[in-house]
This record gives sequence, C-alpha cells and structure tokens, in this order.
Amino acid sequence: MSDEMEQVGVSESQPGSRSHLWPRLALVQVVLLLAAVVVALPVAFRSMGILLTDSQARTLYDFPSGQAATPASTAALEKSESYFNVAAINLDEDLGSITLAISGHRICPNGVCSTLILNLVSLEDNADVRRALPPSAPLTLTPDQEIFSQTIQLPVRGQPSQYPFDDYVLWLGLTGTVVENGEKIHLTRGLIAKRALITTQNQLRDFLMAPPVEIDPARVTAMTDPQEFVGVQELRFERPIHQEILAVLLILLIAVSAIMAVAMRSITDLIVGIGSLILGIWGVRSVLVPSSLSVVTSIDLALSVIILFVLLGLTVRSALHLHKKSELPPMTWRRRPRG
Repeated sequence: MSDEMEQVGVSESQPGSRSHLWPRLALVQVVLLLAAVVVALPVAFRSMGILLTDSQARTLYDFPSGQAATPASTAALEKSESYFNVAAINLDEDLGSITLAISGHRICPNGVCSTLILNLVSLEDNADVRRALPPSAPLTLTPDQEIFSQTIQLPVRGQPSQYPFDDYVLWLGLTGTVVENGEKIHLTRGLIAKRALITTQNQLRDFLMAPPVEIDPARVTAMTDPQEFVGVQELRFERPIHQEILAVLLILLIAVSAIMAVAMRSITDLIVGIGSLILGIWGVRSVLVPSSLSVVTSIDLALSVIILFVLLGLTVRSALHLHKKSELPPMTWRRRPRG
C-alpha cells in the first residue's frame, strides 16, 4: 500500500515540476540579462561622453611618430617653414574610402616659396608581392600658395558587414619632391623633420581614432617604387563602444522577448500575432543600423536567425497543438534496448 502511494505522489509531482520549468528558465535569462545591462551601461555612458565632448577633434598627432602634440613640442619646432595638418573628415563604408582634408601654411624665407609636390599613398603590408605604386593622391603647392586647403580621397581597409564591430585602417604614406632654383629634390625624412611640421587629426563624427602608430617605411617599400617614403603612419578608426554595447543588449532583449512569446503565449494568440512579432524584431534594425549602410551586416544576420527560430518554434507548437486536437496517441520517446 505504501509503494502505491509513493508512485501516485511521484506521478502527481512530475506535471507540476514540468509546468515550472519554462518560468524558471525565463527567470534565469532575465536575471542574467539584467546583470549584463547593469555592468554595461556605465561603460556605454562613458563612451557617449567621449563622443559628445568632441575631445578627439582637438587632439593632434605628430606625423609619422604618432605622439600627441603638446605645447612644448610645438614650440620646439617653431622654426619650421611649412605646417601641414591632415584631418579625416569623412569615411564611406560602402565605397571603402576616406576623405582627408589637408590644410596649412608656409613661411618662406625672403618671401619666395618653392614648388612642393606631395603624394599621399594608401599602403598595405604587401611590399614583397606588389609591383605598382598603391593608390595615391597628389598635393601640389605653387610658389604663390602660402595658405592652402584641399581634400583628397584614399582607399581604406575594413569590413562594413561586421557592423557595429567593424574598424577601418589606413596606412598613410608620404612621398614628395621640392623644386628650388630649378633643381628637383626628393624629400627625405631628415629634410621633412628640418623644414616641415605635419600632424594628423580625427574629425569624423561617428568614429573614434586610436593613437596613430608609426610604420617602418622599409616594411612597405617595394623595389619598383619611384621614391622613398619619408614617413608611414597607421590610422585606425573604430566605432564607439556604446554602439557595440547597445547593439548586443538590444539583440539579446529582442531574442529573450521572442523566446518568451513563443514559449508562454497561447497558440491562438501566437498565430494571430506572429506577423507583428516578426515586424517588431526586424524593426530593431532601423534603430541600430545607419540608413547610409546598405550592406548586409552582422545585425541583419542576428535578427534573421531570431526570426527563423521564432518561426521554427511556432511550427513546433502548432504541430503539438494539432496532434493534441487530433486525439492521436501521445508521442513517446523509447530508448532502444542495448545489446
């Protein structure tokens, strides 16, 4: 008699334990997600503050060393004849190009300036296999140009499909010649250091620039190059970290919401509201992805996967519902006997 009562108690406790399974799993997901939000939000707010204060636009870096310019270092070079500033002002992810604004002035001895021809080159780490000079843009200054401002475009390396975890790299190389007294002289690093001051700067609104890194010119110089590079600097542009954090949190939130809707809604409500649920999931894209970005991004893939699992969950629940309504024998999973 006692054995029969124990069996009845076990059989009665099993449905109850199963009915609590989904709420408990959902509670664990919500608690973990809440903890992630609490940890990530301070970092995101700090990143927003950096973008709003525009502190990067005021920071200048010496070319090619990459050291941040200071009043002391600028005063030490006040005897230079030419001052150049190279500022990144626009980055087109679709075209894979960056726009640089080159501005500055020249203080020429005796009021007579030389003809200066600069070539800014977009380099890669492939000097051992390339033949031709990579894409470049010239800047020509005639003797009557003491104050100048010009924009150029150069290719940039990056994968926009990885948005918002995409970054873009430009290895900016510099070559040039100067014409003095009818004599054409190729610029060297020593000549540039003695007579010119060059700085780089980030003025992009949607990207942060990591401190530039100096690249050894020998690393990017091929045997067929017509001129030596007087300097090479790596410029790396990254998305603000708050965009990455917000993208991950919103994807997780919409995923948890979709899972809870599929698991806990009645089958009738789920079938009626599946269209609005899918539209709500896909609507997150307009919040996270800029309208100017036309490529398929990692966010598109993540949302597509969520929609796929929502439709798969709807199909499974519909099959179970129709099986129950058909009054067919319950489905059981039997293990195959061993041996």
